[in-house]
Amino acid sequence: MSSDTPTQPSRRRFLKSATASLASPLLIGSSAYAAAKQDEGSIKERLLAAQTSPVLRRDRLPEPVVIDSIELLRKGPQFYVRVRSKAGVTGIAMTNKQQIRYVYPIFLQKVAPYFEGKDARDLDQLVEGVFAHEMNYKWQSLPFWVCVSWMEFALLDLLGRTTGLSAGKLLGDPVRKSSKIYYANGDRKSPPEKVVDQLEALIAKSGARAVKHKLGMRMRYSEQSNARDRAMIPLARKRLGDATTIFCDANSSFDVKTALEMGKLLEEHNYGFFEEPVRFDDFEGTKAVADALSIPVAGGEQEVSMLRFKQQIEHGIVQVAQPDILFFGGFVRSIRVARMAEVKGLKVVPHMSGFGLGILHVLHFASVVPNSLDYQEYKGDKDGIPYEVIGTGKPLQTVDGEIAIPDGPGLGVDFPPDYLKQLKLVTV
Repeated sequence: MSSDTPTQPSRRRFLKSATASLASPLLIGSSAYAAAKQDEGSIKERLLAAQTSPVLRRDRLPEPVVIDSIELLRKGPQFYVRVRSKAGVTGIAMTNKQQIRYVYPIFLQKVAPYFEGKDARDLDQLVEGVFAHEMNYKWQSLPFWVCVSWMEFALLDLLGRTTGLSAGKLLGDPVRKSSKIYYANGDRKSPPEKVVDQLEALIAKSGARAVKHKLGMRMRYSEQSNARDRAMIPLARKRLGDATTIFCDANSSFDVKTALEMGKLLEEHNYGFFEEPVRFDDFEGTKAVADALSIPVAGGEQEVSMLRFKQQIEHGIVQVAQPDILFFGGFVRSIRVARMAEVKGLKVVPHMSGFGLGILHVLHFASVVPNSLDYQEYKGDKDGIPYEVIGTGKPLQTVDGEIAIPDGPGLGVDFPPDYLKQLKLVTV
């Protein structure tokens, strides 16, 4: 989606644009990956390098940062991971209340103990090591990987506060200082006119030049929902105008036949991408839709396997890779997905959970990923937790549809000391 063009490209132009971006110098990851990318080896070799090469810029971390303690803290429905180094530096990260209340015993018993006493500079190896530790691989799914991501977020904050570097500079060389947003609307029940009213209000509130709305009924559809969708698609384009980029998300609602019907309508009205048109784990069906349409098919929100993500990218099952930084296990793994997508000339835009300062993680990811879409998903601040971006005295804010990426130490945000004193230790 070129920022110079108000309307969305066909998939052919979309992929051509993505491939052209590969001519620019590599700006993500380690020197090892940079060397691998310049190699004229096979696609499979380059995908393997993208999948396995280090992400954390250890060359910017000269001294060990040994993890001395790990705590899970709580105030009401909100949980936080706090880590301290033996040098006495503290890092803290907010979790996502949608998951933590159900899975915190996994964090405390299966994830945190593995990291205690380790050097946080070994983050790449630790994220992989905890997966194999004591047969944790048998727990592989969202409940396990969200716990790993929370740990990783806190450790990045610790490393940043130890060195004074932002998360972006710990993960690569930033390629952007701010990011445009697309405002996501999740209303599946209201009439099309009301949903478009909501989209217009979100645009007016934030200045966003891109939006996303839902199709289907989440993992199912009906005649009534299909009629609603057929009315929604042309109405949204008519009222929002050609200058607005519009994406849509079906959340695995359709079979292939219905997805193709909706996809043709989306193409007719110049939509940007079609997210999860069929069941997220139906790779054959997803590829059938992708091959038959010119609109890019997006997917990956539910994925937790690096190898399955590689298959989706390598075989053209998706044209926009969407790791959820939280669900997929954090920045290291998600950046590796972005690198694999880059090898194939594809774009990436992370799915964003609407709680737990999810936009903060998306911004840091976008700051070091050159093949990211122009727009990042945004759902507003649903938690209302007191925090401020370091150096500004304010929370994250949208200005003319963009959000400045924090460049303070670590994750770049502080919570008020009085608020932190109210947090209580969580145990099992």
